[in-house]
Amino acid sequence: MITKKIRVYGIVQGVGFRPTVSRHAAAAGITGSVCNKGPYVEIFAQGEEKCVKDFLEKLENQPPKRAAILKINTEDVKEEEYGKFNDFQIIESEKTKGEIFVSPDIAICEECKKEMYDPKDRRYLHPFINCTCCGPRLTILDALPYDRERTSMKEFPMCPDCASEYEDPATRRYDAQPVCCNACGPEVYLTGREERGRAAIIATRKMIHDGGIVAIKGIGGFHLCCDATNEEAVQRLRTLKKRPAKPFAVMARDVEAVKQECLVNEVQEEILDGHQKPILLLEKRKKSADSTGLCKSVAPGNPKVGIMLPYAPVQMLLFRYDDGIEMPDYLVMTSGNTSGAPICREDKEAIQELSRLCDCMLSHNRKIRIRADDSVMDFYKNEPYMIRRSRGYAPLPIMVQMSWKGQVLATGGELKNTFCIGVDGRFYPSPYVGDLEDLRTVEALKETIGRMETLLEVEPKVVACDLHPKYNATVVAKELGLPILKIQHHFAHILSCMAENDCEDPVVGVSFDGTGYGTDGTIWGGEILRCDYDGFERLGS
Repeated sequence: MITKKIRVYGIVQGVGFRPTVSRHAAAAGITGSVCNKGPYVEIFAQGEEKCVKDFLEKLENQPPKRAAILKINTEDVKEEEYGKFNDFQIIESEKTKGEIFVSPDIAICEECKKEMYDPKDRRYLHPFINCTCCGPRLTILDALPYDRERTSMKEFPMCPDCASEYEDPATRRYDAQPVCCNACGPEVYLTGREERGRAAIIATRKMIHDGGIVAIKGIGGFHLCCDATNEEAVQRLRTLKKRPAKPFAVMARDVEAVKQECLVNEVQEEILDGHQKPILLLEKRKKSADSTGLCKSVAPGNPKVGIMLPYAPVQMLLFRYDDGIEMPDYLVMTSGNTSGAPICREDKEAIQELSRLCDCMLSHNRKIRIRADDSVMDFYKNEPYMIRRSRGYAPLPIMVQMSWKGQVLATGGELKNTFCIGVDGRFYPSPYVGDLEDLRTVEALKETIGRMETLLEVEPKVVACDLHPKYNATVVAKELGLPILKIQHHFAHILSCMAENDCEDPVVGVSFDGTGYGTDGTIWGGEILRCDYDGFERLGS
C-alpha cells in the first residue's frame, strides 16, 4: 500500500477535472481525495502500487476534454501522515496562493446540443444548457476557486433534479458550476416588452425572419443580429451603425452552410468547429449572378468573409426552434456597440446605446462579469494566426522560460486595446477591450483591469505603457500611482513577438505598424530595430 500527493497545474478549473479524477480513482481501485486549491488541483492517491500507477497514467492520458495540463508534481507521503483513506472523496475547494489559470468560455458541446433538441429531455430548448465540458467560465467568474458561489450563477439555486446531477459522479454535470435547467436557470426576455422565455425566442426569430434587427445578449456581451441573406436588412444596419464598408461578422447555421459560401480546408474546419469557435476570415466562393446566400453588403468588395458557428445555446435556438418559422442559414452577428464604445454587457447600457440600432432586444438575467468579444483569426500558408484574441482564448497565459520574477501590468495600445498582466514567467492577455478614444472604453479598461487583478490575485508593482504622452492607455497607467515604464510603440510589438515565441536571443525586428511616438519625439512608422529584452537600436525606418 502506497500514498502519493499529486498536484496538477493548468486549466483544471471549470472543466470537470475533479469529477474525472474521481471516476479514474474508482476505475483504478484507489482511495483518497481531490481538492481544488485555486492554482492547482491536489490529489491524494492511496492503494496498491500497480493501482496508483494505473491511476496516474489515466490522469495524464485521459484528462477532461477541455483541460490543459501544464505540469504534474508527484511526491510520496507516509500513511501515518494522512491516515488511511476509506473511500475517494471530492473535498470542498480551498484557497491557496500560487500559479493561477482561469478557463476561457467554452462553446456548447455535442452532448448538450443533442439534449437541447431532444423533446423527451428535461432541458429541451433550454437557452442555458451546459455541462462540465462546455458553458461560460471567465465571463461569469467573481473569484477563484471556481465554484458556483463565486460566479454570477449563485443567484440561481439549483432545483432538486439539477442538484442531484451536480452531486452524482456518474453524470456529465457532476460538479459543473453553471448547471441549471428550464425550471431553475436564468431566463431570456425582451427588454421593455412582456415576452419571456419561449415567447421571447419566437418573437426574436420572427423579427429576424421579417427583416428586422435584434440586439442579443450572449456569453460575453450583446450582438446586433439580422438576416445576412437580406440585402435591405444588412444595408439598414450599416446605415444605423454608421458603418458604410467595414465587413460584418456572420454566424452560419453549421459547417455545411459555411462550405456553401466559403472555401474551407481541414485545418480551418477543425478550428471553426472546435470548442473556442472564433470568427475565421475565409475566402468567399465564386458565385453565379443568380445564386442566393450571403448578400453583398455583408463584406462589400472583400474577397473574404468573417464567419463563425453558434457557440451559445441561445444562438443555436435562433437557427432551429419548434415554432415553424423558416430561418436563414446565415445571420449577421456583429458586436453590440456604438462606434468606438465597448461591447454592451448589461441591459441598462444596451438600452441606452443600442435601442436606436435595433427593433427589439433579447436579453437574459445571468450577469456578465467580464466582457469578451469574439476572437478573430486569419490564415497564412495554411497556418492560423490571431487578429483578435478574446473569447475562447483569453485569459490563457503566454508562458516564457526566462527566470523573471515579479508582477507587472501593461495597459496596452490606444487602438484595438488589450492589456496584459505579467506574473513571473506567465503573461495573461485580457479579452479584447476596444479603441480608447471613447471614454466608455477607457472606463471598461479600468474596470476589467480591476477584475483581472482580483481573479489572478496580483498587485502589480510597476505599470508599462506606450511612450505617447497623450494616449488614454498612458493616462490610465499614470492614474494607478505605480512606477511607470514607458515603451516605444514598435519596440513593444517586437517584444510581444519575442515573448509569444519564447525567444530570449537578440533579434532584428521589423514592425510595420503605422504611426508610433518615437524616442526622439517625432512620429515613427515602419521600423527596423535590433532588439533584446533590455532595449533596442534603430537600424532603419
